[in-house]
Amino acid sequence: MAHKSTFVMRPIGTQKRVLLLVANREDASRRSEVLRRRGYEVDFATCTEAALNMSRSHSYDIIVVPVDLDCDGLERLTRKLQRLNPNSTVVCLADCKKPIPSLPSYKLLWKGEPLEYFLARVDALSATA
Repeated sequence: MAHKSTFVMRPIGTQKRVLLLVANREDASRRSEVLRRRGYEVDFATCTEAALNMSRSHSYDIIVVPVDLDCDGLERLTRKLQRLNPNSTVVCLADCKKPIPSLPSYKLLWKGEPLEYFLARVDALSATA
C-alpha cells in the first residue's frame, strides 16, 4: 500500500502561501496587502465552504480562521482543513470580545492588534511552517 509522505521539504527562501478565512472583505484586503508586501502568496475566502474548496486545490503553509464560528464549528473546520493540508499550520484570528477557543497560545492571532503585530506573528509561524 502506497503511503503519502506528509513531510515536505521546501528550499530555503521559497514563497509561503497563506489562506485567510474572513467575514469582512475590507479586513481581508488590508491583511492580504500587508502579507503580499512581505512576499507571501495570499488567498482569502469569505465562507467555510470556499475555504475548504480552496484548500482542496492548493497547499497552504498557514491557514487563518476567525473565531466568528461557534466552538464546535470551529473545531470541525480546523480538523477538516488540517486533514486537507497536513503540513499547514492552522491558526485562529481571535477577538477579545468573544469566547476564546481552547487552542495553544501560539495558534492565536488577535483581531484588535496592529497589522505590524499580525505580520510579525505570521512571520514567526511561517518560520516553522
